[in-house]
Amino acid sequence: MISIFTGPVINFTYGSTGTYLLYLRISEPITIRIPKQEITIDKGYYLYVGSAFGAGGLTSRIHRHLRRKKKNHWHIDQITMSKHCSMHGIAAFLNEKIECQIAQKLTVFDKIYCINNVGNSDCKNNCLSHLFKIEVN
Repeated sequence: MISIFTGPVINFTYGSTGTYLLYLRISEPITIRIPKQEITIDKGYYLYVGSAFGAGGLTSRIHRHLRRKKKNHWHIDQITMSKHCSMHGIAAFLNEKIECQIAQKLTVFDKIYCINNVGNSDCKNNCLSHLFKIEVN
């Protein structure tokens, strides 16, 4: 089952788990630090693929992404903590563990480009990335 939200209300049952996509807009370049390198995330539109199977599930994870003030834990936190990042949509695949399958499928689309080594540090399926830039004309 897929649920798509484009407004500020998140309506999952607390504890529901699954995979999600964040649709993000970066208004000014953001430089993030990942092990052994810095990466500049240029302005534009992005998709981030994540999953939430721990305590609190999708509700907790997505609300965390919406907060600016939080402990910097994942690569995506450095992006979502920036005043230059805004969330424009969320797609959730309830009870499905398909994070890597989605990330791998996104690599085949024209005008969608992976930002290598971002968001995939705990990936066990050799994904190039879990963050993708969308070329918008």
